[in-house]
Amino acid sequence: MGQAVAAPTPQPEYRWSAGPALPFAVQEIYPAVLDEAIFVAGGLAQGDRQLDVSDRVTVYKAGRWQQIAPLPEPRHHAMLVPFADNLWLLGGFVESARGQWTNNDAVLVLDQHTGQWQSKTPMPKPIAETTAVVLDDKIHVIGGRSPKSEANGLWHDHTDSDWHGVYDPDADIWNTAASMPTPRNSACAVTYQQQVHVIGGRQVQGGNLSVHEIYNATTDSWRTGEPLPQERAGLACVLYRHSIFVFGGEHFIDGGDVFTEVWRYDLQKQNWHEVSVMPVPRHGLGAVTYQGKIWLIGGASEAGANKTSKVVSQFTSMK
Repeated sequence: MGQAVAAPTPQPEYRWSAGPALPFAVQEIYPAVLDEAIFVAGGLAQGDRQLDVSDRVTVYKAGRWQQIAPLPEPRHHAMLVPFADNLWLLGGFVESARGQWTNNDAVLVLDQHTGQWQSKTPMPKPIAETTAVVLDDKIHVIGGRSPKSEANGLWHDHTDSDWHGVYDPDADIWNTAASMPTPRNSACAVTYQQQVHVIGGRQVQGGNLSVHEIYNATTDSWRTGEPLPQERAGLACVLYRHSIFVFGGEHFIDGGDVFTEVWRYDLQKQNWHEVSVMPVPRHGLGAVTYQGKIWLIGGASEAGANKTSKVVSQFTSMK
């Protein structure tokens, strides 16, 4: 009688690897990919105080991180968006005499010829901790935090926004589209087939959310999608191989923590599945697809302004 042959060991569907670490630890960033390079601008960086507002712009290309011309002033929670061979920066918080959380309406574009940042028509309102995506040759800015009164400088000076601004970079003009049904900040968003998926986030008074709302550009309307299985804020998401992948985030229950589970939203079946666990969980991190992988950049490994990280993790589908 022949010896039994052991069944082959199942191969993992996804693989983690360590990427090239950032030159410095930073959180609350929204990186972007343009011209085969990853850009990271501003954020809250480890400094002389617990966290300093950063003006550094760091680029990964040719196999290494390098710094280019800084932002005109330090800022954090500002959106970076690649559009038409240019890099755009929208809103965020700057530091003023009132505090490190002074909400801002700036629109900046990085001049590829001079390497300097130029100002464009500001947003109709100050906005930060928002989401921004490109759709139909326009930049859509959705949700976030805006000042609730004249006070503007501290975290509690702001309230949640349902604002949906649409910016035409060619004409340098702002318009509006249908407001997001659930006002919130610290969510994440991706585009897929003329639709914008806005996932998770939190509200100033209500805490974390699992809300998943989908904007249809053709009808200028919103519908409710399958909610994220966990209520998360400060998370990152990307479109990768026809699915949405969600990473990280934080909560402040029982002292607070960061989330470890990785969730995948199947855009065809319209459902969520847990697919992996982050080896270095973080919130306030950035996520981009680059060279066939998802890159998770910076963030913090404890809730709030604690344990800011320079870690870069890479996540790859093995199928």
